[in-house]
Amino acid sequence: MRLKLYILTVSLFFNAFISASKTSNEIPIEQDRVFDNLSLDDEAKIFSISGNERGIKLNAISFERPSSSTIKNLNPFSKQDKYALQLLDENKKTIMIYGLGNPFYIHAQHIDFEDRDFFGGYIEANFKVAFPKDSDISYLILLEQNGEILRKINEISLDNK
Repeated sequence: MRLKLYILTVSLFFNAFISASKTSNEIPIEQDRVFDNLSLDDEAKIFSISGNERGIKLNAISFERPSSSTIKNLNPFSKQDKYALQLLDENKKTIMIYGLGNPFYIHAQHIDFEDRDFFGGYIEANFKVAFPKDSDISYLILLEQNGEILRKINEISLDNK
């Protein structure tokens, strides 16, 4: 009886430890967001980003008029987005979370290959995103959505950029 109690106690301890370590970098999804409207006529802060499902890197920051595709790359975050971009201020407080969809996965369709298990794969993607010129963004964080939880993949500090 004591052995069973000991095994139960140890297993409960390990389960609590494992679940605590898994949630340390998880961010609950918040639904209330306010989005800035960008205009094609106004100058904006443009971030050129490249990456894959394991992380992103910032290639350049420029101040120019955004293209329509640059503005479309950032959408209100939704449950359909596999990846998201979290913007933080200098105090690491969330400014906004934008939905990216799944920019790192390419779908392929081929005639006579309908019986295949895979119709695509992960790729290295390059994309640009636009923000208001006066935005005080200090950190970019790539997040991955899994159900009701956002998991942090990597963080970029803009202090040195």
